[in-house]
Amino acid sequence: MHPNSRHLSEKQLYFISMENLNFHVIGFDLDHTLYPKSKKIDEKIQSYLYGKIAENKKITLSKARSLFDERYKNGSGTSGGQTLRDIGIENGSEIIQEALENADISSMLTPDKNVNSLISQIVSKYKNVDLITGSNMHQTHIKLNALDIPLKTFSHIITADDGSKSNGDNFKKWLSLYPSYNPKHFLYIGDRARLDCDVPSALGIHTALVYVKEVDEKLPCTQYHSLVDTLQDLL
Repeated sequence: MHPNSRHLSEKQLYFISMENLNFHVIGFDLDHTLYPKSKKIDEKIQSYLYGKIAENKKITLSKARSLFDERYKNGSGTSGGQTLRDIGIENGSEIIQEALENADISSMLTPDKNVNSLISQIVSKYKNVDLITGSNMHQTHIKLNALDIPLKTFSHIITADDGSKSNGDNFKKWLSLYPSYNPKHFLYIGDRARLDCDVPSALGIHTALVYVKEVDEKLPCTQYHSLVDTLQDLL
């Protein structure tokens, strides 16, 4: 257990103290962070994956679906990326990320007035509020519009068009935008352990994960039930 951590029973599933930390820059992920996961969104993403499997394995969509579903459901918690690797697709994690970012889910997104109000308060308090996402700029515009979050909410928007989150390049780019601040002055809020916690944390950026169902105490980040809980903690 992290020496500066404690368990909380309500909002924070697992808390690494951010007390006395002087954040100057707040960054958000987009997908499954500014909006929660849902069954319909998952089905849309899986449909995208079936197409990729069919293309890669030269099989029908029906066979691709059976191939993925059988292994995924019987995998006892195996990730989607690992399932794809088990099928024989080596870049499984990258394809999962591609599906997450590029599946056409904008029609399933709806504004959350409470979240949007809290984000506006975050902007008023911290001034430097940015978006660092694996979506490309076109998809980012579409999704933000569906969520009724104005582009001007963010001082900077860094997307897949600018580089990659997975190798840390876009987090380094983010840090470079504020040369007068150290990484410890940054907080990044996302939903995925590796991409949104491990990668930025390795650069010294503080991190928080949202929509967490099962605590991983090995992760160097605060873990929350929801985005609302996270935003309220920052105000």
